[in-house]
Order: sequence, then structure tokens, then C-alpha cells
Amino acid sequence: MTPPCPAGGGTGSQQTILHEEQWKMPALPALLLSIYVAVLLLTMAPLSFSQALSAVRMAAILDDQSACGRGERLALALARENINNLMEGSSQARVEVDVYELQTDSQYDTTDTMCQILTKGVVSVIGPASSPASGSTISHICGEKEIPHVKIGPEETPKLPYLRFASVTLYPSNEDLSLAIGSILRSFGYPMASLVCAKAECLLRLEELVHRFLISRETLSVRMLDDSLDPTPLLKEIRDDKVATIIIDANASISYHILRKANELGMMSAFYKYILTTMDFPLLRLDDVVGDQSNILGFSMLNASHPFYLEFIRSLNLSWREGCNITPYPGPALSSALMFDAVHVVVSAVRELNRSQEIGVKPLSCTSPLIWQHGTSLMNYLRMVEYDGLTGHIEFNSKGQRTNYTLKILEKHPRGHKEIGTWYSNNTLAMNSTSLDLNASETLANKTLIVTTILENPYVMHKANHQDYQGNDQYKGFCVDMLRELADILKFSFKIKLVDDGLYGAPEPNGSWTGMVGELINRSRVPPLSARRLGDPRLSSAPDPPTGRLLP
Repeated sequence: MTPPCPAGGGTGSQQTILHEEQWKMPALPALLLSIYVAVLLLTMAPLSFSQALSAVRMAAILDDQSACGRGERLALALARENINNLMEGSSQARVEVDVYELQTDSQYDTTDTMCQILTKGVVSVIGPASSPASGSTISHICGEKEIPHVKIGPEETPKLPYLRFASVTLYPSNEDLSLAIGSILRSFGYPMASLVCAKAECLLRLEELVHRFLISRETLSVRMLDDSLDPTPLLKEIRDDKVATIIIDANASISYHILRKANELGMMSAFYKYILTTMDFPLLRLDDVVGDQSNILGFSMLNASHPFYLEFIRSLNLSWREGCNITPYPGPALSSALMFDAVHVVVSAVRELNRSQEIGVKPLSCTSPLIWQHGTSLMNYLRMVEYDGLTGHIEFNSKGQRTNYTLKILEKHPRGHKEIGTWYSNNTLAMNSTSLDLNASETLANKTLIVTTILENPYVMHKANHQDYQGNDQYKGFCVDMLRELADILKFSFKIKLVDDGLYGAPEPNGSWTGMVGELINRSRVPPLSARRLGDPRLSSAPDPPTGRLLP
């Protein structure tokens, strides 16, 4: 039997259904009927619980306690204005970013901050950059409430247990970092290396790298800084072990401290190669450390070809000069660029999701079991985002980790740094021709070497009237003539210096050496210029030089 048409002639689907139900059921009191209708309307219109998406509101959590700041707050403002200006006159929701600051890396303080954020009705939480305990707490709460968490800091160690609701991260994974370092070492021929760790977690961070050394059967020694953060004892051990490749896993400030101490110990010659894991490598100012033959490598994610890059740098530079008395401006911290990109990534995902369904936001509470009903959908769209940002190409795998991106490999020089290669996230390395590949003749060109020696006929002798001369002109002999010929061919200069204690070198009870051999082991001079270099057996018990090339 066909039900009669509604008396009011309404055409809406809800109204039609209501009249069908009214026709089927027995007569009910007017009050009960109104309750029934209200319940039915609520079940058919779940968005009435939520506030319509009039603005794309997200929360950013900062943990920057540095004196001059990393520029993260300004980066968020620039991202917001950049997006809103492009939408001028559009009907699309505008972007709003609420900023919260953490004073300590504390689970308690972070939980309190997150409970404040939940009441605002946000579509995502971004950050923090360098607070692992806080980051874990945020991921857990976001997982429970199904609000996407966009991470911009290093991966937690140990890894978080699987969460019901995952996050995405713009920072390279620990595995990728290990693979990138391994690729550089492979280009060196997998030499014996030493890993200097600022924190014990470094072995978990670089687990894949350690595993690869075990497979290759090459030697990787691990040395841990103690609470004093004094690297001197560790560096002396590395020097005495004749290890030339040193990996430093520490933040930018501690990395600089280690390199400065290495320079004081004479460990900045061409013999040594340093690889730093900090992603703020471009910010390191090493003018007082780096020499013409220093080999210090690191990584950068910054994309200088991005159309907004120059404006981004200019704005952060102006802000730095206004609020900080440290000059010059070192450049943008990676965390500020990642903050900028994170805002764009979230907005891109929200817009794509909004094309397929009308979404809304609602205030949540730490004391309520309610979740955001659109969170799972937005997380799925976040994993599908592809965006070219200030940190290069952004794309995620099924685990929410960054994929299909590149790391620039930089080498420090006295005047800054230059790009010498690129590592691709499919574990491919493309290296340019660098000073690391040059042979001895190219390396020594236009350099001045200090040559330690001892007086001995006929190899090195004083001229009869040597008091009337200065520098190298005081000396003659077979070794001196040979050195002059080599300098002319290889285009280097040299200064002859008699060994301080006048000895060839003998072992001490503590394992060190005196004389020319001691100076060579301590790397304070080039290989000794003496009879032993010409086959004299008198020094046959002395250790072999750490390298066969001349050293500055």
C-alpha cells in the first residue's frame, strides 16, 4: 500500500521520511512524538555537534629556549599570512595558528598544555622540535583523541609502541640518517671510523649504521661524552688509535665544542674527516676551526629554490637583528622551515578532505572519551599530500615517515660551506668532485707545510755561516735539496723546524713517543725529514706514520 503524500507538500528527504514514519506508527501523544522527531533529526545530522569549519585552526607547540630564538613563531606567522593572502577574496576558510610554549620537556606540563588545546577545536597539533618526552606525550594524547600530530623533530628513541592513531613526521627518520652516513662512508671505502655520542640514545638513533658496520666487518669504535661534555680524552684516544674518520652525533652547539677541541689537538689536518649528524649543520660558524685542508661534512634540507625562500630568510634576518645582539645572522634553523612547511601540509590535507565531505571541528576534553570524528579521514589525506616546501619535496609513506626527498651534503670551508653531493631517500648518493677526492699534488698546492727534522750529515746540516741567514736558507743537505725539488713540483711552501727535544724518538712508559716520532704521532708536524725516511735502520722500532702523505 502506498502511503499518502505529506499534507504540507514538502520535498526534503528528512521531511519525507518523517512523514513515512508518522504514517506507519500508531498515534502517540504530541510530546512523545516531538521527542522522537528530535532524536531522529540528531541521528541524521551528526555535524550539528560540531562547529562548521569557518577557519582552519591548528595548534603549534614551541620549545625554543635559546637566547635569540630559532624563528619558529615568525615562521608560523609567515606561513599563515602566505596562505591567507593567496586566498584573498576566496570563500575558503582562513588559517589560524594558536601558539603554545613549553618551558620544560615535561610530561606533566605537556599534558596540561594539550588539555588547553583540546578545548579550542583544532584540526592538528604541530611540534615541538627538540623535546622528546613532550613529543611522545603529544602523540599519545593526539592518538586518543584522533587529532593528527605533525612532528618536526627527530624520531623518538626508543621508538614509541604502536599507537592506535599515528602521526606524520617531516624530519628524516633515524634509519634514513644512518643510510645517508653509510653512503658517505661507502664512498670513502668503509674506513675504520669512530662514533662520538653526546647521549646514550645515539646508538639507538644510528642502529642501522652500527648494523652495517657489523655486516661489513669494518671497525667502528663508539665513545660517549661524560656529564662534563669534555671531549678531550675521547679525541686523544681517537688520535692515538690513528682513526681518521670521526662521526659526531650531537646538537649544533656540542658539535662545535668538539670540533674546536679537535682543532686545539691538531686534528684538523687533511688526514681527518668529520661527519656531523645535526641537521642544523649550515648554522655552524667554524671560522676559528676550519682550515684550508679541513674535511667537515654535514647535511642540509633547506630548499633555496623555493619561491618564498628569499622572503623567508629576509624576514627572519630582520627579526634576528631587531631582537638579538649576536651578529651576523647565522641563517634559518631547520625547525623554523619545518614549521612553515607543516602549516602548508595540514592546510593542503584539510582542503582535499573538504572536497569529499563537509567537515567540522568541536571542542574536546581530556576528561571526556569523545574523539574528533574527522581525524582518521584527515590523517589518511595527510599521508597522501605531496608538497614542495622550504625543506624540499614532502611526501609520506604508509608509516607517516617522510619519503622521496633529498639531503644536501655540505662541506665546511673557511668562508662558509659548499654543496658537494646529494643523498636520495632511495639510498642513492651522488657526490661532486671535492677536496676529499683530490690527490696529494692537488691537496698540497698553495699550502705551507711545517717540516720537523734533526741535524745529521749529509741529510740535514747547518750552512757554515748559517747565522747570517734566516728560515730555510740556514740549511743544506740531501733531504733539504729533495724537499726543495718536491715543493717546486707540487707547488707548496715549507718551513724547516728542528725537533724541540733534538731526538729521533723513543717510546715512553705511558705509550707516547718523544722526538720526531712523537711529533708525527701527535700530528703537530709533517712526517719527519731524516735518515729513517731514506732507509736508515736505526729507527726500525718506531711506529709507521699514520698516513703516507705529507700533512700540514
